Amino acid sequence: MKTIGYAFLLAVFVVTGTAFAQKLTIYTEEVAPYNFTEGNKIVGVSTEVVEAVMNKAGLDYEMVSYPWARTYKLATERPNSLIFSISRRPKRETTFKWIGVIVPSRHSVFALKSRTDIKIENIGDLRKYTIGTTLGDARETYLLENGFKISDLQRVAGKTANLQNYKKLKLGRIDLWPMSEAIAYYTVRKSGDDPDRQIRKVFLFEEMSKGGYYIASSLQTSDDIVKTIRETLEKFKKTTEYQQIVEKWDLDVWL
Repeated sequence: MKTIGYAFLLAVFVVTGTAFAQKLTIYTEEVAPYNFTEGNKIVGVSTEVVEAVMNKAGLDYEMVSYPWARTYKLATERPNSLIFSISRRPKRETTFKWIGVIVPSRHSVFALKSRTDIKIENIGDLRKYTIGTTLGDARETYLLENGFKISDLQRVAGKTANLQNYKKLKLGRIDLWPMSEAIAYYTVRKSGDDPDRQIRKVFLFEEMSKGGYYIASSLQTSDDIVKTIRETLEKFKKTTEYQQIVEKWDLDVWL
């Protein structure tokens, strides 16, 4: 009996050790201020949180940034893969192993401040206007889940998608721009404009703003790895180090 017990424990140790020895690939995209490339380094509030958690968990990893559609595809197909910053939507629920919220987020629909004619009382009112979305992102997914069709949207893709949509908004090629508030304000500022003068919120996606941005893994990633990251993340979020990160990026107002 003792021999069997030792053999069993050794087998568990070997399997667990092998899982943790695997190098993880963490996929993300270009959405400042959450995650974006500056020079040759991926930075941002979400990036800082994820890096801190992975280092504290003692896990080996590499982080890469691609346009959202490619990031999403790779993170669903490959073992030992993680993805951030991602919204947890019903359509995505069984596609990933959801680890936890890394940062708060709030999602709204923006119009030019000069467009005082635009009045939105409910999500259905958005149909009256031209909507610019990013291919496959959380806001587009949310609209599609709420009865909108692809034909109702003007979609763009790529690393400059947010900037493209803001430019289209300024040129009058779209009327509405659904976007994370932090991303919208950051994009406008990086364009050299003042958000308070250029854009205004016309509608809040209240339901999808209740959670935050997650880190998740592919279904093929070890449960042991997922558990370790989840526990480390939850402990880290209770620290002053975490608070300092979100304060530095002005996201503490939503905590």
